[in-house]
Amino acid sequence: MQIVFVLLAHNASALVSRVARTMTATGHRIVIHYDAKVPDAEFAALRDGLADLGDRLRFARRVAVGWGEWSVVQATLNAVEAIAEAGWAPDYVYLMSAMDYPIRDAAHLEGFLDRNRGDEFIESVPSDTVKWVKSGPQRERYQYRWYFNWRERPHLTDRMFRLQRRLGLKRRFVRDMVPHLGSQWWVLTWPTLEAIMAIARQPDVLAFFRTTLVPDELFFQTLVRQVAPDHRIINCPLTLYQFTDYGYPVVYHADHLDYLTRQRFFMARKLSAHDMGLRDLLDAFWRGDRQAKPFIDEDVGLRSSEYDDWRLAHRDGPPNRPLAGGGERAWGAGARRVSKPCFAVIGTSTAELGFAHRVLSRAAGVRLHGQLFHPAAIEFAGGAADFASYGEGDVEMRNMSGIDFLTDVVRAEPALTSGFLLRAEQGGPVAEAIAERTDIRLAQLGGDPLVAFSEALGGQHPALGSAFDPGVLADVPPEAAANRFRVFLKAFQQQGHAAERRFKAAGEARPKGWAQKFDPRKIGPDWLSRLETCLGLRIDITPEALEAERLAALDEVRARRRGVVDLLVRGGIDPVVFDVLGQGGGDVANALALL
Repeated sequence: MQIVFVLLAHNASALVSRVARTMTATGHRIVIHYDAKVPDAEFAALRDGLADLGDRLRFARRVAVGWGEWSVVQATLNAVEAIAEAGWAPDYVYLMSAMDYPIRDAAHLEGFLDRNRGDEFIESVPSDTVKWVKSGPQRERYQYRWYFNWRERPHLTDRMFRLQRRLGLKRRFVRDMVPHLGSQWWVLTWPTLEAIMAIARQPDVLAFFRTTLVPDELFFQTLVRQVAPDHRIINCPLTLYQFTDYGYPVVYHADHLDYLTRQRFFMARKLSAHDMGLRDLLDAFWRGDRQAKPFIDEDVGLRSSEYDDWRLAHRDGPPNRPLAGGGERAWGAGARRVSKPCFAVIGTSTAELGFAHRVLSRAAGVRLHGQLFHPAAIEFAGGAADFASYGEGDVEMRNMSGIDFLTDVVRAEPALTSGFLLRAEQGGPVAEAIAERTDIRLAQLGGDPLVAFSEALGGQHPALGSAFDPGVLADVPPEAAANRFRVFLKAFQQQGHAAERRFKAAGEARPKGWAQKFDPRKIGPDWLSRLETCLGLRIDITPEALEAERLAALDEVRARRRGVVDLLVRGGIDPVVFDVLGQGGGDVANALALL
């Protein structure tokens, strides 16, 4: 049994390389189509990195791929052409993406296809009589012409669609074929693909499908009915995929391993692009070192109700086990699924947060992260390059859903209390969400606007532990600094009002002492015990060491203030403003009035 896997990939060359090596490790071949929108240098590096696969690998002619466009089908056809040009003539071709991965052993797949040789495994349902699309147009996908990418030009696409309907420009299906829809992912025999390719080369067929919407769910599903007898078309995919109530694909993580290996499919999609741990675990199944739950051939592709039943019964998710595709979409929904000890230290500058971090790093039983929502990099505990399946550079993914990211980070720590630092400007709605979450302890540091402004002049928020560079102030023209300060102080005041509102609500909702304010410049005899009570910690630090940390932080604060005050006075700011602000933030409202 010879299988050729066709891999459609848009990016993520490291992941593509891994999938290619996995699928060919058992003696099969693979053709890769790598999106032409990816730079040539990246493609060349991928091709060179896989050169050792030799005759087991081919690359298809590249096209730029857009969602819902003909280009998706063209990429697939180019891959099939590459198989023909290589002279491989396999028994089956298995279409997949870089987000797919095998959940059963290769021998099981080979045996299954051998026992069912000649069957075509493709979802193909008649569009005129079966409701297949969950939301959005179905028959309109081919009854009208779609000239633009809906995601890139939604308004133009909608206007063109409405105009065609108004003018009565509905069209017949090419050659009076019966349109069929189904999942993009199929497993077809080589003779059937050769026959489909022959039809695809006909100008009228090509012209028709080029102007359909989402043709990857229509083209092969319709043409297979023209070349294969109905009794040979097994109306199911061999790849498991699922959607949420909102039409988004379910994304699988390592905690779905047992669930996946119980399913009656051979592959699953979509696996999280960042969860290499799940792929590591599944490799043992593909090699045959571990066995998935068996099923009889007749049950292949049958979907169990296990996922939907569980999800509907646990919409909020059980403690510590959120399930992809949960019903709630509110920002706090993810956080409510975690019942682990957690605390946040909130401040207006990295300098103040740095002092708190140095003190808290002496606490026992804590995984103390830095600025998890720093705009340039995620500051994981101990300077780790990755944690909870996120890399320190995965800022874009983190920003897609900050509270879900935070939930993942807290979940990933099995034993210790998790803590993190949060600047007022970081994380977007995260500060609001954690204020509403009553079992997250909060320590709010008093903010000094001059210290925060000294960091703002440097552009990017400083990383935790970075030293103050007076040269940053020297590079800014005094008049420009003064203008920026007027704008900054107004924003600082607004942030302060919002923080005060959140803190008041958080204090009222939490157990007594779980939300407190702290001034790092004014450490009284009960400061440390209050901090320990607030965060639920035992901090192993002597009074002498604590005082040394305080004095070091105070020296840095004074140096920043002196530099900023000198710069702003030279820019025309009245020194009285800084007397009003005082040493601890002072009266911002009166300072603004003087400006």
